[in-house]
Amino acid sequence: MARQSGIIPLKGMIGNITFYKSKAGNLAREKGGVDANRIATDPAFIRTRENGAEFGRAGEAGKLLRTAFRALLLNIGDSYMSSRLGREMMKVIQADTTNVRGQRNVIYHSYRSCCRNAQR
Repeated sequence: MARQSGIIPLKGMIGNITFYKSKAGNLAREKGGVDANRIATDPAFIRTRENGAEFGRAGEAGKLLRTAFRALLLNIGDSYMSSRLGREMMKVIQADTTNVRGQRNVIYHSYRSCCRNAQR
């Protein structure tokens, strides 16, 4: 990532370069990556699609827990709480031994250890 050090902080795109602001300051990055249609159809990206499906389920499960405990998290949650909870939900999904990769899901009995690890 390139850092902007000029007088005028930019935001948006100029050509293939995107300018944005984050906690680290004003940054710039070049557009890149593989076409979304290729990821969705190319057999070489099967593992990527499997990982994306499981990551999506981990995000949904994390949101469900965050919503359930919203009143508690308003006072104690920090800006990285969602990331930590998502990481723990991925561990829960990876513990699923009954489904094949890409179709694994959150297992209820694994929530107990997940919740202890997410809040430091």
